[in-house]
Amino acid sequence: MEEGKPSTTAMRTAMMRAAHLLWDDPPKIFEDTLALRLSGCESEAALRAQLDQLDPEVVRRVTGTVVMRGRYLEDEVDRAVERGLFQYVILGAGLDSFAYRRTDLVKVLRVFEVDHPATQAWKRTRLQETGIELPPNLSLVPIDFEKQSFIDGLQRSGYRTDAPGVFSWIGVTMYLTPDAIFSTLRAIASLAAGTEIIFQYLVPKELVDEEAQRILAVIMADTAARGEPHQSFFEPAKLAERVRELGFVDVSDLGPDEVQARYFAGRTDGLRASPLNHYMRARVGPRSN
Repeated sequence: MEEGKPSTTAMRTAMMRAAHLLWDDPPKIFEDTLALRLSGCESEAALRAQLDQLDPEVVRRVTGTVVMRGRYLEDEVDRAVERGLFQYVILGAGLDSFAYRRTDLVKVLRVFEVDHPATQAWKRTRLQETGIELPPNLSLVPIDFEKQSFIDGLQRSGYRTDAPGVFSWIGVTMYLTPDAIFSTLRAIASLAAGTEIIFQYLVPKELVDEEAQRILAVIMADTAARGEPHQSFFEPAKLAERVRELGFVDVSDLGPDEVQARYFAGRTDGLRASPLNHYMRARVGPRSN
């Protein structure tokens, strides 16, 4: 990450959400009406120019992942609110626009965006430039995960550790070491029973076909060149076992077959599930006496 600027990955993710809304076939999988404004692109033409610099097949594959995970998360957060959870933490929030779009939840959900100070500072500036106001239920929590405890940062921002919340951790774990990943999961597991976590991870290349391996190689070379190398891959069954050992229960895994059936069936615009990406969901179990 370049000092004073957000992650390039975060900016490209916003660009792909914007491109989906503007140009992909209906029905839209995910409608992020603020993505273009947050992406740093001043127009559709500028957005097109940025994306035209990238491998078109990679753009299609990554766009599919970006929009389906956005839809999946928002559906799950809505269900969490229905169950009575009132705290939502977005780890590695990047240029996420949930809190700014979902004004219907202002009175029932506290939202905490946790991210690197450089990304968050740039985002604040971008919000001001584009006239997007911070909603009253949102707290921005700047944290350098290498130096600070994100739990302490959340508490200082008003997060109630005596009540359950829902955490999303999307598009992050592949850039972290296994030690950093399990340290974060361990910290979440120490919170109130009923706390939920949904996180994205990548499976090893040996578990996917040659096409997916080629796409992964292109993406890894690009992110490494930008100072964001991939560092972690997990086999689903082994990862689920380790997550349970931390104290989580109701551990489930959303894989590419179910993703394809749920979000991409019948589409003709080239969007489809990525065999590399999985989404694990787990809940903090009750404390044993």
